[in-house]
Amino acid sequence: MKVEIERDALLGVLEQVAGVVERRNTIPVLSNLLLIVDAGKLSVTGTDLDIEATASASAAGELRTTVPAEKILAAVKSFKAGKLTIAPVEGRHAVTVKQGRGVRTLSTLPADDFPKRPALGKAVSFSIPCVSLARIFAKCTVAQSSDETRYYLMGVFLHTTDTKLRGAATDGHRLIRVEADLPDGASDMADIIVPKKAVAQVLQMMGKSTGEIALQTNGTAIAFQLGDGTIISKLIEGTYPDYNRVIPDVAQNSISVVRDVLIAAASAVTSVVNAEGDKSKVRAVAIDMGIDDEAHEMTAKDQSGTSAVEPIAATYKGKPLQFGVNSQYLRDVAGIFAEGAALTITLHDPAAPLRIVSDNDPDLVGVIMPMRV
Repeated sequence: MKVEIERDALLGVLEQVAGVVERRNTIPVLSNLLLIVDAGKLSVTGTDLDIEATASASAAGELRTTVPAEKILAAVKSFKAGKLTIAPVEGRHAVTVKQGRGVRTLSTLPADDFPKRPALGKAVSFSIPCVSLARIFAKCTVAQSSDETRYYLMGVFLHTTDTKLRGAATDGHRLIRVEADLPDGASDMADIIVPKKAVAQVLQMMGKSTGEIALQTNGTAIAFQLGDGTIISKLIEGTYPDYNRVIPDVAQNSISVVRDVLIAAASAVTSVVNAEGDKSKVRAVAIDMGIDDEAHEMTAKDQSGTSAVEPIAATYKGKPLQFGVNSQYLRDVAGIFAEGAALTITLHDPAAPLRIVSDNDPDLVGVIMPMRV
């Protein structure tokens, strides 16, 4: 039966779920999206077996099939705003997507071949404002590990205290911890590690929503529901390390600097030594903090003899100190704080980790491991 739907509505739901589909699959149906139209609603589902995303939109008609994710997304994008029709091709495993005289014909696979994740069953359930969960996930994103040998670091660690829901992420070089008020019903949640792919999908689903998102977790999987959108994901199995041991105490050597000033200085000194095409990328920068506040500066150099020096407008308390840090990590961690925020960076000595906090973000802590320079 022919299905009618607005092009922009269809495009919206396709974009919400297509990100979970892997481009290369040994199981052909996993390259497809499941389309079900019934009772005035289109439901689109994508999966990679570890994570499943579903989104819905109003539609008229009936349909139950799967279509290649990349091709239907490209097909819908190629049409203008307005009504589209989707209809099976008689005698073929295919559907047509039409608008006026424009036609796109796509191959299909049976809907019964599409795998669906089972319901979570007995689970802890609670709701949290989207802005709170988005803040936890977005701040932690830059510190998630990509090292598959330490798979348990490839996501965001969610756990609770007596009054807070905490998120943390570390790759061994950077660490970020952020908090939100503990939602009602969340105190019974076990410590969980949400995979980075699920984190990205949930952030996309929430967008700029100001409502609440519902969570369910049974310790092995987690479900997020916002409006007609649902994401169900496996959790990472393993024990997250005691990251609090890595967060140093406040040290006597203390730097007060505006977040934007610090990022600009790091960008300035690396713009020359990290020029595009340089095979030996220089990431380390040296930061010199003298007794005189006019003497603070950041420097970088590479093996070719190129170097750069940039003064840092900062206030320093402590003995004269020089330490090294990865410039990209410095920008990443400083970048999680609000624009214009006054940062306080403390460290015990040149070989000690940097602790970074802000006057605008009292619930946020960043840590960067030092480098030799």
